Amino acid sequence: MEVEHRFAFALQAPEGRARELLFAPERVFAALPGLEELKREGARFSGRLCGEAPIFGRVCFPFESLVSGVERAELAPVPLTEKHFWAELAGVGEARGNELRYRVRLVLHAELPAGEKWGGRALRRMAEAALARNLTRVLASLPERVEIG
Repeated sequence: MEVEHRFAFALQAPEGRARELLFAPERVFAALPGLEELKREGARFSGRLCGEAPIFGRVCFPFESLVSGVERAELAPVPLTEKHFWAELAGVGEARGNELRYRVRLVLHAELPAGEKWGGRALRRMAEAALARNLTRVLASLPERVEIG
């Protein structure tokens, strides 16, 4: 199962710090709710998107992206296919004066057991639908404008 969400957000950076923060996604994305354990090691940016989901309880989707660029920050997702729940985080960030603007594509992947009989398959479809609805609602609630210190 995959749930994709595209969104844009803007951040007001402290005076003269927009360029520095542009290439520090671990600090910029920390302003968004649900993102945890954000860290940057060289060109690798990683973390987890966590939230509550019906039937499953608390679910976390780890992600890893490569950060590159000169004039703008580009995030390219690294597939984590060995996990049952994982996310792809891709995007582009630009600095304009003291404002940072990001366009992001987030794809959540959830691998659920197939179910051997019709009841198990029906339960899987219900669980997928509930998870997709909840994840879509959570992603839609991400703010369009945040402040960063």
